[in-house]
Amino acid sequence: MPNFAKTEKTCAVFSMIFLCIGMVFRTIIYAKGQDLWLEEALLWERLKPLIGGYDISELALRFLPLLAGIATLLLAYIFAKNEFGGKFACIFLFLLVSSDSLLFYSVNFSLYGMEAFLIVLCLCVWSFSHKSKTDLILLISLSSILCIICNHGESYVYSPSFDFFIQMLGRHFINFHYFVFGPFVWINAFLFILLFGFGCFLLGKEKKILMVAISIPFFILILLYFLKLSPLGMPYSDFMFTMRNWSQMQVIGSKYLVFIMPLVFIPAALCVHKVFSRVGNPVLIGILVIFTFLALSSNAIRMHKGIGSPQSTEILLQINDRATEKSLVYADSASRPLFEYYMSRSPFKDNENLNVLYLKKDGYMYLNDSVFIGRYNMRPEDIFGVMRNFKAQSGFFFFSFGGYSSVKESNMIVNHIQNNHTGRSKGFQSKNAGAAWVRF
Repeated sequence: MPNFAKTEKTCAVFSMIFLCIGMVFRTIIYAKGQDLWLEEALLWERLKPLIGGYDISELALRFLPLLAGIATLLLAYIFAKNEFGGKFACIFLFLLVSSDSLLFYSVNFSLYGMEAFLIVLCLCVWSFSHKSKTDLILLISLSSILCIICNHGESYVYSPSFDFFIQMLGRHFINFHYFVFGPFVWINAFLFILLFGFGCFLLGKEKKILMVAISIPFFILILLYFLKLSPLGMPYSDFMFTMRNWSQMQVIGSKYLVFIMPLVFIPAALCVHKVFSRVGNPVLIGILVIFTFLALSSNAIRMHKGIGSPQSTEILLQINDRATEKSLVYADSASRPLFEYYMSRSPFKDNENLNVLYLKKDGYMYLNDSVFIGRYNMRPEDIFGVMRNFKAQSGFFFFSFGGYSSVKESNMIVNHIQNNHTGRSKGFQSKNAGAAWVRF
């Protein structure tokens, strides 16, 4: 068998291994069916009018993103093999499978993983069509604009920082530095920048139209900056804070730019492909074995961490067991979508003792979402005053920590309880969620 044929067969085998790793670990994490994130619950709240009053489980909500995540890997391989050959496709697939963010958002009820699928679908459609340059530019431009619009409400107007250049340091694109480099994340960042830079140069020489397509999202984002719709920098203090906490923040901070990742991996994979084109088949096998180990280790770490979701039901079940007809439950505004999601499901929806205080956008509090009971000026005294006026015997305060405002409000209430209700209160804590129980 000619050496080229052996190399292609070897790469095809390892590509199937990478595909299996990506699909198996996505399925395992999905099957865990952990509690919703705050953002997942918010998306559910927005889609709820379309879904109706059905009891939708976490697995049902995440099923479409799971399919999109698996399809992203399959279509990416088909595109890469058709455009560059089996060896490039193998390396490209390895980078996609090792991406922490792509894995995370394949099992997350959000649009980010499906946005990456949309970009790969566009590349695949173009690759198997008549390959018009205009068509590719139009496809990528429209897809990028759509992705940016979908993320516009939170990312490009209200976000205090734009962290793309932090992500370009390599924290979000490749996850195997957990095992290889440990705390020296800058090594991974430096290597990725080298791969990306040389890869862009090579891609510009070989397939200029793909290099143009890759630059389109960057151009749009820079244009947003000049139109003053999006800041393009990050304060130095925020940069250092992010880098010190990269192991906790690497997934969450990259969500708005997941759709760019398949594009960014093209030049990086091309650079590695050019290097490996000069090695023999035995050396290539050894290198791909190491890549397989890296892909397994990075995916295993994410599987072990799960999707890091707040263990809200653990807290809510304790509230459910302790609530009486003389109890009132308060969920802060940030946690409200999450709280409502679980309150609409058994066993919580069947408990008539769960009388809930809600704060609406108008700044007023309502009992069970309908009865006006007072104004809330971010002072714990307001909530406790309402509870006493309703002659509540006990009050529960539920928080799922997902942002600065939620943490700030929970700290205020906890401090108030510690200062005024010592001996008549109890706290409950789970991962990223908590509650306080006060007896009046």
